[in-house]
This record gives sequence, structure tokens and C-alpha cells, in this order.
Amino acid sequence: MDRMHQLNASLDRSIGLIRRLEAVMLEEMRAIESHAPEALGEIVATKLALVNALEAETTQQKIWVELEGCSFTPDGIEALIAAFDQNATLRERWSELRECIGRCDRLNKSNARLIERDRKRIAMSLRILKGEDGQASTYDPRGRPETGHQKSRNISQA
Repeated sequence: MDRMHQLNASLDRSIGLIRRLEAVMLEEMRAIESHAPEALGEIVATKLALVNALEAETTQQKIWVELEGCSFTPDGIEALIAAFDQNATLRERWSELRECIGRCDRLNKSNARLIERDRKRIAMSLRILKGEDGQASTYDPRGRPETGHQKSRNISQA
């Protein structure tokens, strides 16, 4: 039963780490939205440290779960909780951890969409400036609109 107390404490540590990760991911979202790349470096370093700490905690949890004869899967953990959790403490911790993980997953996907949107916007801007975008109009030496084709010029030639 000592392992159950250790597992409970480990779940508490994981919840604390995942909540901090969630807060950092919100900071990351604000930095992405405000186009603040200088802040992103520090945020990413903090995020990486939290992920590493979570992975270490998860590795220990896996060991404890498997020592109790259960597989380290959602079903295996549910079986362990059903067998050993008389006062529903583990179940509460496990549910809370899974909810936090779900929120972090959604934040991660949202941040990825923001980054991809910005990447596409920057790529389009660069194509336009290079005169490579067939949809954008540039001007010929006489000032007439010209769509992108072989004779179009990039911004440095204009």
C-alpha cells in the first residue's frame, strides 16, 4: 500500500507540473499572437523543462503501476484504482490529471495553428516581395499593372 501513497503523491506532483505547463502554454499563445519571438525562446525553454519533469514523473508512475501487476494504459490504471483506491483519492487525482492533459493538448494544437497561420502569411509576403506570386499585381517600368509572370520584377528591382 506504500506504493499507492507514492503514486498519489506522484500524481499530485504531475498535476502541479501540468498546471504550470498549461500556464506556460497560455503565455506562449500570447507571445505568438503578439509576434514577440524574443519571449518565445524563454517560454520554450521553460516548457521543455516542464515536459522533461513530467516525463520523469510518468516513468516513475509506470514503474509503480506495473509493480502492482497492471498495465500502464488508461484501462490498466483504472483497474489499479478500482482495486486499491478505497477513498477515491487516486481516482480524483487521475481524473484531474487527465483533464489538465486534455487542456494542454488543445492549447498545443491551437498554438500550432497560430504558428502555421503566421508561417503561411510570412511565406506569402515573401513570395509577393520576390515577385513570385501569380495573383499579386506588380507594375512594369511604365507603371501599368502586371501579374506575376516571367517579366515581373521583385521588390529590389522595382
